[in-house]
Amino acid sequence: MRRLRVALDGRKLRDFGIGTYVRGLLGAAAERGEHDLVAIVRPGDGALLPEGVEAAACDAEGYSLGELVAVRRALAAVKPDVFHAPHYVVPLLPPRATVVTVHDLIHLKRPEHATLAKRLYATTMLRRALRAARFVLTVSEAVRSDLVDFAPGCAGKVRVVPNGVEARFLSPVPQAERERVRRAAGLDAPWVLFLGNDKPHKNLGGLLAAFARLVRSGLPHRLVLAGGAAERRAERAAAAAAAGVAGRVVDLGVLPDADVLPLLAGASALAMPSFLEGFGLPVLEAQAVGTPVACSPRGGLAEAAGDAALFAEPDDPAALAEALRRILTDEGLAARLSARGRERARAFTWEAAYETVASAWRDAAEEA
Repeated sequence: MRRLRVALDGRKLRDFGIGTYVRGLLGAAAERGEHDLVAIVRPGDGALLPEGVEAAACDAEGYSLGELVAVRRALAAVKPDVFHAPHYVVPLLPPRATVVTVHDLIHLKRPEHATLAKRLYATTMLRRALRAARFVLTVSEAVRSDLVDFAPGCAGKVRVVPNGVEARFLSPVPQAERERVRRAAGLDAPWVLFLGNDKPHKNLGGLLAAFARLVRSGLPHRLVLAGGAAERRAERAAAAAAAGVAGRVVDLGVLPDADVLPLLAGASALAMPSFLEGFGLPVLEAQAVGTPVACSPRGGLAEAAGDAALFAEPDDPAALAEALRRILTDEGLAARLSARGRERARAFTWEAAYETVASAWRDAAEEA
Protein backbone atom coordinates (compact mmCIF):
# COMPACT_ATOMS: atom_id res chain seq x y z
CA MET A 1 0.00 0.00 0.00
CA ARG A 2 1.35 3.39 -0.98
CA ARG A 3 2.24 5.65 1.95
CA LEU A 4 0.54 9.02 1.52
CA ARG A 5 1.33 12.45 2.85
CA VAL A 6 -2.04 13.69 4.09
CA ALA A 7 -2.71 17.28 5.16
CA LEU A 8 -5.81 17.92 7.24
CA ASP A 9 -7.20 21.35 8.08
CA GLY A 10 -7.11 21.31 11.88
CA ARG A 11 -7.81 24.97 12.57
CA LYS A 12 -11.01 23.97 14.41
CA LEU A 13 -9.06 21.66 16.71
CA ARG A 14 -10.42 23.39 19.82
CA ASP A 15 -14.05 23.42 18.68
CA PHE A 16 -16.70 21.12 20.13
CA GLY A 17 -18.12 19.16 17.19
CA ILE A 18 -15.57 19.50 14.40
CA GLY A 19 -12.75 19.68 16.94
CA THR A 20 -13.79 16.31 18.36
CA TYR A 21 -13.87 14.91 14.82
CA VAL A 22 -10.39 16.23 14.03
CA ARG A 23 -8.89 14.97 17.29
CA GLY A 24 -10.54 11.56 17.01
CA LEU A 25 -9.62 11.00 13.38
CA LEU A 26 -6.02 12.19 13.74
CA GLY A 27 -5.58 10.12 16.89
CA ALA A 28 -6.71 6.94 15.15
CA ALA A 29 -4.66 7.71 12.04
CA ALA A 30 -1.51 8.43 14.06
CA GLU A 31 -1.99 5.24 16.08
CA ARG A 32 -2.19 3.22 12.86
CA GLY A 33 0.88 4.93 11.42
CA GLU A 34 0.11 4.09 7.78
CA HIS A 35 0.49 7.62 6.40
CA ASP A 36 2.50 10.78 7.01
CA LEU A 37 0.13 13.24 8.66
CA VAL A 38 0.24 17.04 8.67
CA ALA A 39 -2.32 19.19 10.46
CA ILE A 40 -2.78 22.83 9.48
CA VAL A 41 -3.42 24.50 12.83
CA ARG A 42 -3.63 27.89 14.43
CA PRO A 43 -0.39 29.13 16.00
CA GLY A 44 0.16 27.45 19.37
CA ASP A 45 -2.20 24.53 18.73
CA GLY A 46 0.48 22.13 17.59
CA ALA A 47 0.88 20.89 21.17
CA LEU A 48 -2.69 19.55 21.04
CA LEU A 49 -1.92 17.16 18.19
CA PRO A 50 -1.30 13.43 18.71
CA GLU A 51 2.29 12.27 18.65
CA GLY A 52 3.42 11.66 15.11
CA VAL A 53 1.32 14.41 13.51
CA GLU A 54 3.30 17.30 12.04
CA ALA A 55 1.97 20.81 12.64
CA ALA A 56 1.82 23.55 10.01
CA ALA A 57 0.80 26.91 11.47
CA CYS A 58 -1.77 29.02 9.65
CA ASP A 59 -3.02 32.27 11.16
CA ALA A 60 -6.06 33.55 9.29
CA GLU A 61 -9.49 34.78 10.32
CA GLY A 62 -12.13 32.12 9.89
CA TYR A 63 -14.90 32.47 7.30
CA SER A 64 -12.97 35.03 5.28
CA LEU A 65 -11.28 35.39 1.93
CA GLY A 66 -8.00 35.55 3.82
CA GLU A 67 -8.32 31.99 5.09
CA LEU A 68 -8.79 30.67 1.56
CA VAL A 69 -5.45 32.19 0.58
CA ALA A 70 -3.64 31.30 3.83
CA VAL A 71 -4.62 27.63 3.76
CA ARG A 72 -3.55 27.41 0.11
CA ARG A 73 -0.13 28.81 1.06
CA ALA A 74 0.17 26.30 3.89
CA LEU A 75 -0.64 23.46 1.50
CA ALA A 76 1.95 24.70 -0.98
CA ALA A 77 4.53 24.53 1.80
CA VAL A 78 3.70 21.01 3.03
CA LYS A 79 3.10 19.48 -0.43
CA PRO A 80 0.57 16.77 0.48
CA ASP A 81 -0.63 13.91 -1.69
CA VAL A 82 -4.13 14.39 -0.26
CA PHE A 83 -5.87 17.33 1.41
CA HIS A 84 -8.76 16.70 3.82
CA ALA A 85 -11.07 19.57 4.77
CA PRO A 86 -13.09 18.45 7.84
CA HIS A 87 -15.69 21.11 7.08
CA TYR A 88 -16.84 22.59 3.80
CA VAL A 89 -14.36 25.46 3.55
CA VAL A 90 -11.71 24.61 0.95
CA PRO A 91 -8.90 26.96 -0.13
CA LEU A 92 -8.40 28.66 -3.44
CA LEU A 93 -7.09 26.25 -6.09
CA PRO A 94 -7.47 23.19 -3.86
CA PRO A 95 -5.32 20.12 -4.57
CA ARG A 96 -6.67 17.62 -7.09
CA ALA A 97 -6.87 14.97 -4.38
CA THR A 98 -9.22 16.74 -1.97
CA VAL A 99 -11.60 15.03 0.48
CA VAL A 100 -14.28 17.05 2.29
CA THR A 101 -16.37 16.17 5.35
CA VAL A 102 -19.84 17.71 5.66
CA HIS A 103 -21.21 17.40 9.19
CA ASP A 104 -24.60 19.01 8.62
CA LEU A 105 -26.57 21.53 6.60
CA ILE A 106 -28.00 23.33 9.60
CA HIS A 107 -27.13 26.77 8.24
CA LEU A 108 -29.29 26.02 5.21
CA LYS A 109 -32.09 23.94 6.72
CA ARG A 110 -32.55 25.98 9.93
CA PRO A 111 -32.43 29.61 8.73
CA GLU A 112 -32.93 31.06 12.23
CA HIS A 113 -29.45 29.73 12.99
CA ALA A 114 -27.67 32.34 10.87
CA THR A 115 -28.00 35.69 9.17
CA LEU A 116 -28.77 35.94 5.47
CA ALA A 117 -25.12 36.76 4.80
CA LYS A 118 -23.98 33.63 6.63
CA ARG A 119 -26.46 31.48 4.76
CA LEU A 120 -25.24 32.85 1.44
CA TYR A 121 -21.64 32.23 2.51
CA ALA A 122 -22.47 28.65 3.55
CA THR A 123 -24.23 27.98 0.25
CA THR A 124 -21.34 29.35 -1.79
CA MET A 125 -18.65 27.51 0.15
CA LEU A 126 -20.56 24.25 0.15
CA ARG A 127 -21.02 24.34 -3.62
CA ARG A 128 -17.28 25.10 -4.04
CA ALA A 129 -16.38 22.19 -1.77
CA LEU A 130 -18.62 19.74 -3.61
CA ARG A 131 -17.08 20.72 -6.94
CA ALA A 132 -13.51 20.48 -5.62
CA ALA A 133 -13.79 17.22 -3.71
CA ARG A 134 -12.97 13.83 -5.15
CA PHE A 135 -14.98 12.35 -2.28
CA VAL A 136 -17.41 13.86 0.21
CA LEU A 137 -17.82 12.25 3.63
CA THR A 138 -20.94 12.70 5.74
CA VAL A 139 -21.40 11.64 9.35
CA SER A 140 -24.87 10.13 8.86
CA GLU A 141 -27.29 8.92 6.22
CA ALA A 142 -29.49 11.86 7.11
CA VAL A 143 -26.78 14.34 6.10
CA ARG A 144 -26.06 12.34 2.95
CA SER A 145 -29.73 12.64 2.00
CA ASP A 146 -29.77 16.39 2.72
CA LEU A 147 -26.62 16.85 0.67
CA VAL A 148 -27.94 14.95 -2.33
CA ASP A 149 -31.16 16.98 -2.18
CA PHE A 150 -29.02 20.14 -2.18
CA ALA A 151 -26.75 18.99 -5.02
CA PRO A 152 -28.01 15.83 -6.78
CA GLY A 153 -24.92 15.65 -8.95
CA CYS A 154 -22.68 14.86 -5.98
CA ALA A 155 -24.43 11.58 -5.10
CA GLY A 156 -21.68 9.39 -6.54
CA LYS A 157 -19.02 11.13 -4.45
CA VAL A 158 -20.64 10.71 -1.06
CA ARG A 159 -19.59 8.15 1.56
CA VAL A 160 -21.12 7.89 5.04
CA VAL A 161 -18.65 7.66 7.93
CA PRO A 162 -20.27 7.78 11.40
CA ASN A 163 -18.38 9.48 14.19
CA GLY A 164 -16.57 7.51 16.87
CA VAL A 165 -16.58 7.55 20.65
CA GLU A 166 -13.34 8.18 22.51
CA ALA A 167 -12.15 5.13 24.44
CA ARG A 168 -12.24 7.03 27.75
CA PHE A 169 -16.05 7.14 27.60
CA LEU A 170 -16.13 3.34 27.61
CA SER A 171 -14.11 2.99 30.82
CA PRO A 172 -15.64 3.12 34.33
CA VAL A 173 -15.60 6.60 35.89
CA PRO A 174 -14.26 6.50 39.48
CA GLN A 175 -16.80 7.50 42.09
CA ALA A 176 -14.31 9.99 43.52
CA GLU A 177 -14.28 11.84 40.20
CA ARG A 178 -18.06 11.93 40.07
CA GLU A 179 -18.17 13.34 43.58
CA ARG A 180 -15.52 15.94 42.81
CA VAL A 181 -17.51 17.30 39.89
CA ARG A 182 -20.82 17.10 41.76
CA ARG A 183 -19.44 19.13 44.67
CA ALA A 184 -17.75 21.65 42.38
CA ALA A 185 -21.06 22.21 40.59
CA GLY A 186 -22.95 22.55 43.89
CA LEU A 187 -25.37 19.79 42.96
CA ASP A 188 -27.37 18.58 45.96
CA ALA A 189 -29.94 16.60 43.93
CA PRO A 190 -29.97 14.27 40.91
CA TRP A 191 -29.73 15.99 37.56
CA VAL A 192 -30.71 15.91 33.90
CA LEU A 193 -27.87 17.07 31.66
CA PHE A 194 -27.99 19.25 28.56
CA LEU A 195 -24.54 19.01 26.96
CA GLY A 196 -23.59 21.32 24.11
CA ASN A 197 -23.85 24.91 22.94
CA ASP A 198 -27.11 26.82 23.13
CA LYS A 199 -27.51 27.82 19.49
CA PRO A 200 -31.12 28.04 18.27
CA HIS A 201 -31.28 24.59 16.68
CA LYS A 202 -30.38 23.00 20.04
CA ASN A 203 -33.87 23.92 21.29
CA LEU A 204 -33.00 24.94 24.83
CA GLY A 205 -36.37 26.69 25.10
CA GLY A 206 -38.20 23.46 24.41
CA LEU A 207 -36.13 21.64 27.02
CA LEU A 208 -36.87 24.32 29.64
CA ALA A 209 -40.59 24.02 28.91
CA ALA A 210 -40.39 20.24 29.30
CA PHE A 211 -38.34 20.52 32.48
CA ALA A 212 -40.91 22.91 33.96
CA ARG A 213 -43.47 20.12 33.60
CA LEU A 214 -41.17 17.76 35.48
CA VAL A 215 -40.74 20.28 38.28
CA ARG A 216 -44.50 20.73 38.57
CA SER A 217 -44.89 16.94 38.79
CA GLY A 218 -42.76 16.93 41.93
CA LEU A 219 -39.51 15.39 40.68
CA PRO A 220 -36.46 16.64 42.64
CA HIS A 221 -34.02 16.87 39.73
CA ARG A 222 -31.95 19.81 38.61
CA LEU A 223 -31.34 20.69 34.96
CA VAL A 224 -27.62 21.15 34.32
CA LEU A 225 -26.53 23.15 31.28
CA ALA A 226 -22.96 22.49 30.17
CA GLY A 227 -21.25 23.95 27.12
CA GLY A 228 -23.02 27.28 26.64
CA ALA A 229 -20.96 30.35 25.79
CA ALA A 230 -20.30 32.78 28.64
CA GLU A 231 -21.61 35.76 26.67
CA ARG A 232 -25.07 34.17 26.47
CA ARG A 233 -25.33 33.22 30.14
CA ALA A 234 -27.72 36.09 30.87
CA GLU A 235 -29.99 34.99 27.99
CA ARG A 236 -30.08 31.43 29.34
CA ALA A 237 -30.91 32.72 32.82
CA ALA A 238 -33.74 34.83 31.42
CA ALA A 239 -35.12 31.84 29.52
CA ALA A 240 -35.04 29.70 32.68
CA ALA A 241 -36.82 32.42 34.62
CA ALA A 242 -39.47 32.77 31.92
CA ALA A 243 -40.08 29.01 32.14
CA GLY A 244 -40.44 29.28 35.92
CA VAL A 245 -37.46 27.05 36.73
CA ALA A 246 -34.68 29.54 37.48
CA GLY A 247 -33.99 28.02 40.89
CA ARG A 248 -33.66 24.52 39.48
CA VAL A 249 -31.27 25.22 36.58
CA VAL A 250 -27.50 25.04 37.08
CA ASP A 251 -25.58 26.72 34.25
CA LEU A 252 -21.95 25.58 34.25
CA GLY A 253 -20.96 27.16 30.96
CA VAL A 254 -17.99 25.68 29.10
CA LEU A 255 -16.36 23.00 31.25
CA PRO A 256 -12.79 21.75 31.42
CA ASP A 257 -12.56 18.55 29.41
CA ALA A 258 -11.71 16.57 32.55
CA ASP A 259 -15.07 17.48 34.10
CA VAL A 260 -17.35 16.50 31.21
CA LEU A 261 -17.06 12.74 31.58
CA PRO A 262 -17.78 12.58 35.35
CA LEU A 263 -20.69 15.02 34.96
CA LEU A 264 -22.15 12.92 32.17
CA ALA A 265 -21.62 9.66 34.02
CA GLY A 266 -23.34 11.03 37.12
CA ALA A 267 -26.42 12.35 35.31
CA SER A 268 -29.77 10.57 35.61
CA ALA A 269 -30.42 11.31 31.93
CA LEU A 270 -29.10 13.23 28.96
CA ALA A 271 -31.60 15.41 27.09
CA MET A 272 -30.90 16.41 23.48
CA PRO A 273 -34.07 17.90 21.96
CA SER A 274 -32.45 19.47 18.87
CA PHE A 275 -34.49 20.53 15.88
CA LEU A 276 -31.67 19.16 13.72
CA GLU A 277 -28.29 17.47 14.20
CA GLY A 278 -25.93 16.01 11.67
CA PHE A 279 -25.04 13.24 14.09
CA GLY A 280 -25.34 14.05 17.80
CA LEU A 281 -22.16 12.77 19.41
CA PRO A 282 -23.24 13.57 23.00
CA VAL A 283 -25.92 10.90 22.61
CA LEU A 284 -23.33 8.20 21.94
CA GLU A 285 -21.02 9.53 24.66
CA ALA A 286 -23.88 9.33 27.16
CA GLN A 287 -24.71 5.81 26.04
CA ALA A 288 -21.05 4.81 26.36
CA VAL A 289 -20.98 5.77 30.05
CA GLY A 290 -24.38 4.21 30.68
CA THR A 291 -26.47 7.37 31.01
CA PRO A 292 -30.00 6.97 29.55
CA VAL A 293 -30.94 9.34 26.73
CA ALA A 294 -34.08 11.21 25.72
CA CYS A 295 -33.62 12.97 22.40
CA SER A 296 -35.19 14.23 19.21
CA PRO A 297 -35.41 11.84 16.23
CA ARG A 298 -34.46 14.62 13.78
CA GLY A 299 -31.46 14.49 11.45
CA GLY A 300 -28.77 12.02 12.44
CA LEU A 301 -29.93 11.65 16.05
CA ALA A 302 -32.06 8.58 15.34
CA GLU A 303 -29.04 6.92 13.68
CA ALA A 304 -26.76 7.76 16.59
CA ALA A 305 -29.21 6.67 19.29
CA GLY A 306 -30.63 3.55 17.64
CA ASP A 307 -32.80 1.46 19.95
CA ALA A 308 -31.07 2.74 23.09
CA ALA A 309 -32.96 5.99 23.68
CA LEU A 310 -36.45 7.42 24.07
CA PHE A 311 -37.50 9.85 21.34
CA ALA A 312 -39.69 12.95 21.44
CA GLU A 313 -40.34 15.49 18.70
CA PRO A 314 -38.51 18.74 19.54
CA ASP A 315 -41.60 20.93 19.12
CA ASP A 316 -43.57 18.87 21.67
CA PRO A 317 -42.40 19.73 25.22
CA ALA A 318 -45.06 17.48 26.73
CA ALA A 319 -43.65 14.47 24.86
CA LEU A 320 -40.12 15.29 25.94
CA ALA A 321 -41.24 15.72 29.54
CA GLU A 322 -42.94 12.31 29.41
CA ALA A 323 -39.85 10.63 27.96
CA LEU A 324 -37.69 12.11 30.70
CA ARG A 325 -40.26 11.26 33.39
CA ARG A 326 -40.23 7.62 32.31
CA ILE A 327 -36.44 7.45 32.50
CA LEU A 328 -36.29 9.23 35.87
CA THR A 329 -39.02 7.18 37.55
CA ASP A 330 -38.77 3.71 35.96
CA GLU A 331 -35.56 2.09 37.20
CA GLY A 332 -36.04 -0.97 35.01
CA LEU A 333 -36.40 1.12 31.87
CA ALA A 334 -33.38 3.24 32.78
CA ALA A 335 -31.31 0.09 33.35
CA ARG A 336 -32.35 -1.39 30.00
CA LEU A 337 -31.52 1.80 28.13
CA SER A 338 -28.19 2.00 29.95
CA ALA A 339 -27.23 -1.56 29.03
CA ARG A 340 -28.32 -1.21 25.39
CA GLY A 341 -26.52 2.11 25.13
CA ARG A 342 -23.22 0.72 26.38
CA GLU A 343 -23.41 -2.14 23.90
CA ARG A 344 -24.33 0.16 21.02
CA ALA A 345 -21.60 2.71 21.71
CA ARG A 346 -18.87 0.06 21.44
CA ALA A 347 -19.60 -0.24 17.72
CA PHE A 348 -18.75 3.42 17.05
CA THR A 349 -14.98 3.84 17.22
CA TRP A 350 -12.58 6.32 15.67
CA GLU A 351 -10.56 3.34 14.45
CA ALA A 352 -13.53 2.20 12.37
CA ALA A 353 -14.09 5.76 11.12
CA TYR A 354 -10.42 6.00 10.16
CA GLU A 355 -10.64 2.83 8.04
CA THR A 356 -13.31 4.36 5.80
CA VAL A 357 -11.69 7.80 5.71
CA ALA A 358 -8.30 6.32 4.81
CA SER A 359 -9.96 4.42 1.98
CA ALA A 360 -11.27 7.74 0.65
CA TRP A 361 -7.79 9.24 0.94
CA ARG A 362 -6.28 6.39 -1.09
CA ASP A 363 -9.00 6.49 -3.73
CA ALA A 364 -8.69 10.26 -4.06
CA ALA A 365 -4.93 10.01 -4.54
CA GLU A 366 -5.33 7.31 -7.18
CA GLU A 367 -7.97 9.23 -9.11
CA ALA A 368 -5.93 12.44 -8.99
